[in-house]
Amino acid sequence: MTKDTSAQVLNKNSLNNTQWNEALLQFQEYNIFQSYEWGELKKSEGWQPLRITVTDNECNNLTLIAQIVIKKILGVNIAWCPGGPLIITADKNKADMALSKFRDIVTEHSLANLRCKTFMVDTDVNNKFFTKFKKPTSTLTSRKTNVIKMMSNDNFLNQMRKKHRYYVKQSQKNNIDWKIKENDEAGSVFSSIHKQMQDEKNLNLPIIDIALFAKLLNSSSKNKMITLAGYKDNECVAACVISMFHKKAFYHYAASTDRGKDLNASYGMIFELMKYLNSLNIDTLDFGGLSEDQSSAGVDFFKEGFNGEEIKRVGEFDIAKSILHNYIFNKALNFKKNK
Repeated sequence: MTKDTSAQVLNKNSLNNTQWNEALLQFQEYNIFQSYEWGELKKSEGWQPLRITVTDNECNNLTLIAQIVIKKILGVNIAWCPGGPLIITADKNKADMALSKFRDIVTEHSLANLRCKTFMVDTDVNNKFFTKFKKPTSTLTSRKTNVIKMMSNDNFLNQMRKKHRYYVKQSQKNNIDWKIKENDEAGSVFSSIHKQMQDEKNLNLPIIDIALFAKLLNSSSKNKMITLAGYKDNECVAACVISMFHKKAFYHYAASTDRGKDLNASYGMIFELMKYLNSLNIDTLDFGGLSEDQSSAGVDFFKEGFNGEEIKRVGEFDIAKSILHNYIFNKALNFKKNK
Protein backbone atom coordinates (compact mmCIF):
# COMPACT_ATOMS: atom_id res chain seq x y z
CA MET A 1 0.00 0.00 0.00
CA THR A 2 1.52 3.35 -1.08
CA LYS A 3 0.71 6.98 -0.38
CA ASP A 4 2.22 9.64 -2.65
CA THR A 5 3.00 13.28 -1.98
CA SER A 6 5.19 15.70 -3.91
CA ALA A 7 8.21 14.86 -1.74
CA GLN A 8 7.72 11.54 0.05
CA VAL A 9 6.39 8.05 -0.59
CA LEU A 10 5.20 5.86 2.29
CA ASN A 11 5.11 2.10 1.82
CA LYS A 12 3.60 -0.47 4.17
CA ASN A 13 4.47 -4.17 4.18
CA SER A 14 5.98 -3.91 0.70
CA LEU A 15 9.31 -5.65 1.38
CA ASN A 16 10.11 -9.30 1.97
CA ASN A 17 12.49 -10.59 4.66
CA THR A 18 15.71 -10.00 2.73
CA GLN A 19 14.62 -6.65 1.29
CA TRP A 20 13.54 -5.33 4.69
CA ASN A 21 16.77 -6.26 6.44
CA GLU A 22 18.85 -4.83 3.59
CA ALA A 23 16.91 -1.57 3.84
CA LEU A 24 17.37 -1.52 7.62
CA LEU A 25 21.14 -1.90 7.30
CA GLN A 26 21.28 1.45 5.49
CA PHE A 27 20.56 3.13 8.85
CA GLN A 28 23.46 3.65 11.25
CA GLU A 29 21.35 2.70 14.28
CA TYR A 30 20.04 -0.56 12.79
CA ASN A 31 19.18 -3.02 15.53
CA ILE A 32 17.80 -6.50 16.14
CA PHE A 33 14.44 -5.17 17.37
CA GLN A 34 13.73 -3.64 13.97
CA SER A 35 14.76 -6.80 12.10
CA TYR A 36 12.18 -8.67 10.07
CA GLU A 37 12.71 -11.72 12.27
CA TRP A 38 11.85 -9.82 15.46
CA GLY A 39 8.53 -8.84 13.91
CA GLU A 40 7.86 -12.49 13.08
CA LEU A 41 8.71 -13.46 16.66
CA LYS A 42 6.19 -10.93 18.00
CA LYS A 43 3.66 -12.26 15.48
CA SER A 44 3.91 -15.64 17.21
CA GLU A 45 2.98 -13.84 20.45
CA GLY A 46 -0.21 -12.38 18.97
CA TRP A 47 1.15 -9.07 17.65
CA GLN A 48 0.66 -8.00 14.03
CA PRO A 49 3.80 -6.53 12.40
CA LEU A 50 3.47 -3.40 10.28
CA ARG A 51 6.63 -2.52 8.37
CA ILE A 52 6.90 1.05 7.12
CA THR A 53 9.39 2.83 4.88
CA VAL A 54 9.33 6.45 3.76
CA THR A 55 11.31 7.28 0.63
CA ASP A 56 12.41 10.67 -0.68
CA ASN A 57 10.60 11.06 -3.99
CA GLU A 58 13.26 13.36 -5.41
CA CYS A 59 16.27 11.06 -5.03
CA ASN A 60 14.52 7.74 -4.29
CA ASN A 61 16.55 7.29 -1.09
CA LEU A 62 15.11 6.03 2.19
CA THR A 63 14.30 8.69 4.78
CA LEU A 64 12.65 6.62 7.53
CA ILE A 65 12.14 3.01 8.48
CA ALA A 66 9.96 1.63 11.27
CA GLN A 67 8.59 -1.77 12.23
CA ILE A 68 5.70 -1.53 14.65
CA VAL A 69 3.68 -4.37 16.15
CA ILE A 70 -0.02 -4.04 16.89
CA LYS A 71 -2.25 -5.93 19.30
CA LYS A 72 -5.87 -5.54 20.33
CA ILE A 73 -6.27 -5.55 24.11
CA LEU A 74 -9.75 -5.26 25.63
CA GLY A 75 -11.04 -4.11 22.26
CA VAL A 76 -8.43 -1.35 21.90
CA ASN A 77 -5.52 -1.33 19.44
CA ILE A 78 -2.16 -0.51 20.99
CA ALA A 79 1.18 -0.56 19.20
CA TRP A 80 4.88 -0.73 20.05
CA CYS A 81 7.85 0.25 17.89
CA PRO A 82 10.94 -1.22 19.56
CA GLY A 83 14.18 0.26 18.25
CA GLY A 84 12.46 2.69 15.88
CA PRO A 85 11.58 4.71 14.00
CA LEU A 86 14.98 5.41 12.44
CA ILE A 87 15.81 8.41 10.24
CA ILE A 88 18.67 8.57 7.78
CA THR A 89 18.58 12.22 6.69
CA ALA A 90 20.10 15.25 8.46
CA ASP A 91 17.59 17.53 6.72
CA LYS A 92 15.06 18.48 9.38
CA ASN A 93 12.35 19.37 6.85
CA LYS A 94 12.58 15.96 5.19
CA ALA A 95 12.66 14.26 8.58
CA ASP A 96 9.59 16.23 9.71
CA MET A 97 7.69 15.23 6.58
CA ALA A 98 8.60 11.57 7.02
CA LEU A 99 7.64 11.60 10.70
CA SER A 100 4.36 13.33 9.86
CA LYS A 101 3.49 10.47 7.52
CA PHE A 102 4.57 7.99 10.18
CA ARG A 103 2.34 9.73 12.73
CA ASP A 104 -0.66 9.30 10.41
CA ILE A 105 -0.40 5.54 10.98
CA VAL A 106 -2.13 6.06 14.35
CA THR A 107 -5.27 7.35 12.64
CA GLU A 108 -5.17 5.01 9.66
CA HIS A 109 -4.94 1.92 11.87
CA SER A 110 -7.10 3.26 14.71
CA LEU A 111 -4.34 2.96 17.31
CA ALA A 112 -5.18 4.22 20.78
CA ASN A 113 -1.47 4.66 21.53
CA LEU A 114 1.76 3.95 19.69
CA ARG A 115 4.80 3.73 21.97
CA CYS A 116 8.12 4.16 20.16
CA LYS A 117 11.68 3.69 21.34
CA THR A 118 14.06 4.93 18.70
CA PHE A 119 17.65 3.69 18.89
CA MET A 120 18.89 7.02 17.55
CA VAL A 121 21.59 8.53 19.76
CA ASP A 122 20.70 11.46 22.03
CA THR A 123 22.17 14.39 20.09
CA ASP A 124 20.90 17.91 19.47
CA VAL A 125 20.18 17.06 15.83
CA ASN A 126 18.33 13.83 16.59
CA ASN A 127 16.36 15.33 19.47
CA LYS A 128 15.04 18.08 17.21
CA PHE A 129 13.45 15.42 14.99
CA PHE A 130 11.30 14.16 17.87
CA THR A 131 10.48 17.34 19.83
CA LYS A 132 6.88 17.32 18.58
CA PHE A 133 6.14 13.95 20.17
CA LYS A 134 4.99 13.42 23.73
CA LYS A 135 7.44 12.00 26.26
CA PRO A 136 5.78 9.24 28.32
CA THR A 137 5.09 9.55 32.03
CA SER A 138 5.73 5.81 32.43
CA THR A 139 8.58 4.26 30.43
CA LEU A 140 9.09 0.64 29.42
CA THR A 141 12.87 0.66 29.11
CA SER A 142 15.93 2.79 29.83
CA ARG A 143 17.57 5.12 27.30
CA LYS A 144 21.06 4.21 28.52
CA THR A 145 23.11 1.30 27.30
CA ASN A 146 26.71 0.11 27.32
CA VAL A 147 28.37 -0.72 24.00
CA ILE A 148 31.65 -2.65 23.84
CA LYS A 149 33.77 -2.50 20.69
CA MET A 150 35.61 -5.60 19.64
CA MET A 151 39.33 -5.70 20.50
CA SER A 152 42.05 -8.21 21.30
CA ASN A 153 41.67 -10.37 24.40
CA ASP A 154 44.56 -8.62 26.15
CA ASN A 155 43.19 -5.17 25.37
CA PHE A 156 39.78 -6.17 26.65
CA LEU A 157 41.26 -7.40 29.93
CA ASN A 158 43.26 -4.20 30.31
CA GLN A 159 40.17 -2.10 29.58
CA MET A 160 38.18 -3.60 32.46
CA ARG A 161 38.09 -2.20 35.94
CA LYS A 162 40.66 -3.84 38.16
CA LYS A 163 38.08 -5.75 40.19
CA HIS A 164 36.42 -7.14 37.05
CA ARG A 165 39.78 -8.25 35.70
CA TYR A 166 40.42 -10.09 38.96
CA TYR A 167 37.03 -11.84 38.79
CA VAL A 168 37.65 -12.91 35.18
CA LYS A 169 40.97 -14.47 36.14
CA GLN A 170 39.41 -16.21 39.14
CA SER A 171 36.74 -17.63 36.86
CA GLN A 172 39.39 -18.92 34.47
CA LYS A 173 41.12 -20.73 37.33
CA ASN A 174 37.87 -22.62 37.97
CA ASN A 175 38.13 -24.33 34.56
CA ILE A 176 34.56 -23.73 33.45
CA ASP A 177 33.73 -25.45 30.16
CA TRP A 178 32.10 -22.94 27.78
CA LYS A 179 29.83 -24.18 24.99
CA ILE A 180 27.83 -22.51 22.20
CA LYS A 181 24.25 -23.74 21.93
CA GLU A 182 22.09 -23.06 18.88
CA ASN A 183 18.47 -23.53 17.75
CA ASP A 184 16.37 -25.71 20.11
CA GLU A 185 19.33 -26.25 22.45
CA ALA A 186 19.78 -22.48 22.78
CA GLY A 187 16.26 -22.28 24.15
CA SER A 188 16.20 -25.38 26.33
CA VAL A 189 19.60 -24.78 27.97
CA PHE A 190 18.89 -21.17 28.85
CA SER A 191 15.31 -21.82 29.94
CA SER A 192 16.56 -24.47 32.36
CA ILE A 193 19.16 -22.30 34.09
CA HIS A 194 16.84 -19.29 33.98
CA LYS A 195 14.18 -21.26 35.86
CA GLN A 196 16.76 -22.43 38.40
CA MET A 197 17.94 -18.86 38.97
CA GLN A 198 14.36 -17.64 39.41
CA ASP A 199 13.64 -20.39 41.93
CA GLU A 200 16.82 -19.61 43.89
CA LYS A 201 16.19 -15.85 43.93
CA ASN A 202 12.37 -15.90 43.98
CA LEU A 203 12.09 -13.93 40.72
CA ASN A 204 9.49 -13.87 37.97
CA LEU A 205 11.11 -12.61 34.78
CA PRO A 206 9.46 -13.39 31.41
CA ILE A 207 11.60 -14.26 28.40
CA ILE A 208 10.95 -14.64 24.68
CA ASP A 209 10.72 -17.97 22.88
CA ILE A 210 14.48 -18.28 22.39
CA ALA A 211 14.32 -21.45 20.31
CA LEU A 212 11.82 -19.90 17.89
CA PHE A 213 13.80 -16.68 17.52
CA ALA A 214 16.99 -18.68 17.01
CA LYS A 215 15.24 -20.63 14.25
CA LEU A 216 13.98 -17.42 12.61
CA LEU A 217 17.36 -15.73 12.74
CA ASN A 218 19.42 -18.76 11.82
CA SER A 219 17.55 -19.08 8.53
CA SER A 220 19.98 -16.39 7.36
CA SER A 221 23.70 -17.12 7.24
CA LYS A 222 24.43 -13.53 8.29
CA ASN A 223 22.35 -13.49 11.47
CA LYS A 224 21.97 -15.85 14.41
CA MET A 225 21.01 -16.26 18.04
CA ILE A 226 23.00 -18.40 20.44
CA THR A 227 23.23 -19.30 24.10
CA LEU A 228 26.72 -19.29 25.59
CA ALA A 229 26.64 -21.74 28.49
CA GLY A 230 29.28 -22.51 31.11
CA TYR A 231 29.52 -25.96 32.71
CA LYS A 232 31.24 -27.18 35.86
CA ASP A 233 31.13 -30.91 36.52
CA ASN A 234 28.52 -31.18 33.71
CA GLU A 235 26.25 -28.69 35.50
CA CYS A 236 25.30 -25.45 33.76
CA VAL A 237 26.29 -22.64 36.14
CA ALA A 238 25.94 -19.54 33.90
CA ALA A 239 24.54 -18.69 30.49
CA CYS A 240 23.65 -15.73 28.32
CA VAL A 241 21.54 -15.27 25.18
CA ILE A 242 23.02 -13.22 22.34
CA SER A 243 21.68 -12.30 18.92
CA MET A 244 23.88 -11.21 16.04
CA PHE A 245 22.52 -8.99 13.29
CA HIS A 246 25.02 -8.13 10.57
CA LYS A 247 28.00 -6.54 12.41
CA LYS A 248 26.28 -5.96 15.77
CA ALA A 249 25.62 -8.30 18.68
CA PHE A 250 22.88 -7.76 21.26
CA TYR A 251 22.90 -9.07 24.84
CA HIS A 252 19.36 -10.22 25.68
CA TYR A 253 19.41 -12.30 28.87
CA ALA A 254 21.82 -13.79 31.38
CA ALA A 255 21.41 -16.19 34.27
CA SER A 256 23.66 -17.86 36.81
CA THR A 257 23.12 -20.25 39.67
CA ASP A 258 24.35 -19.76 43.23
CA ARG A 259 27.24 -22.06 42.38
CA GLY A 260 27.99 -20.00 39.30
CA LYS A 261 28.19 -16.88 41.46
CA ASP A 262 30.72 -18.61 43.73
CA LEU A 263 32.78 -19.46 40.65
CA ASN A 264 32.64 -15.88 39.27
CA ALA A 265 31.19 -17.51 36.16
CA SER A 266 29.35 -14.43 34.88
CA TYR A 267 32.62 -12.48 34.60
CA GLY A 268 34.37 -15.26 32.74
CA MET A 269 31.30 -15.60 30.53
CA ILE A 270 31.64 -12.06 29.16
CA PHE A 271 35.33 -12.61 28.41
CA GLU A 272 34.49 -15.85 26.54
CA LEU A 273 31.64 -14.11 24.75
CA MET A 274 33.94 -11.38 23.44
CA LYS A 275 36.37 -14.03 22.18
CA TYR A 276 33.54 -15.77 20.34
CA LEU A 277 32.19 -12.54 18.80
CA ASN A 278 35.68 -11.61 17.67
CA SER A 279 35.90 -14.88 15.78
CA LEU A 280 32.75 -13.91 13.84
CA ASN A 281 34.06 -10.45 12.91
CA ILE A 282 31.34 -8.69 14.89
CA ASP A 283 32.06 -4.98 15.46
CA THR A 284 30.17 -4.19 18.68
CA LEU A 285 28.27 -5.76 21.54
CA ASP A 286 25.24 -3.81 22.77
CA PHE A 287 25.24 -4.79 26.43
CA GLY A 288 21.65 -3.71 27.02
CA GLY A 289 20.01 -1.25 29.33
CA LEU A 290 21.58 0.59 32.25
CA SER A 291 19.20 2.11 34.76
CA GLU A 292 18.81 5.88 34.73
CA ASP A 293 17.70 6.03 38.37
CA GLN A 294 20.11 3.53 39.99
CA SER A 295 17.24 1.06 40.37
CA SER A 296 19.46 -1.77 39.06
CA ALA A 297 22.70 -0.94 40.82
CA GLY A 298 24.01 -4.51 40.81
CA VAL A 299 23.40 -5.02 37.08
CA ASP A 300 24.83 -1.57 36.33
CA PHE A 301 27.98 -2.35 38.33
CA PHE A 302 28.48 -5.58 36.41
CA LYS A 303 28.01 -4.07 32.95
CA GLU A 304 29.87 -0.82 33.57
CA GLY A 305 32.89 -2.65 34.94
CA PHE A 306 33.83 -3.87 31.46
CA ASN A 307 34.29 -0.19 30.52
CA GLY A 308 32.38 -0.08 27.27
CA GLU A 309 31.06 3.20 25.90
CA GLU A 310 27.97 4.51 27.68
CA ILE A 311 25.41 5.64 25.11
CA LYS A 312 22.17 7.50 25.74
CA ARG A 313 19.49 7.19 23.09
CA VAL A 314 16.64 9.58 22.30
CA GLY A 315 14.42 6.96 23.89
CA GLU A 316 10.67 6.55 24.19
CA PHE A 317 7.85 8.75 22.97
CA ASP A 318 4.12 8.34 22.37
CA ILE A 319 1.80 9.04 19.45
CA ALA A 320 -1.79 8.75 20.63
CA LYS A 321 -5.30 9.09 19.25
CA SER A 322 -6.04 11.66 21.96
CA ILE A 323 -4.70 13.09 25.21
CA LEU A 324 -7.16 10.87 27.07
CA HIS A 325 -5.98 7.72 25.29
CA ASN A 326 -2.37 8.59 26.10
CA TYR A 327 -3.23 9.27 29.76
CA ILE A 328 -5.06 5.94 30.14
CA PHE A 329 -2.24 4.04 28.39
CA ASN A 330 0.45 5.46 30.69
CA LYS A 331 -1.67 4.88 33.79
CA ALA A 332 -2.28 1.26 32.78
CA LEU A 333 1.42 0.77 32.04
CA ASN A 334 2.43 2.24 35.38
CA PHE A 335 -0.06 0.02 37.18
CA LYS A 336 1.29 -3.09 35.45
CA LYS A 337 4.90 -2.18 36.28
CA ASN A 338 4.12 -1.68 39.96
CA LYS A 339 2.05 -4.86 40.44
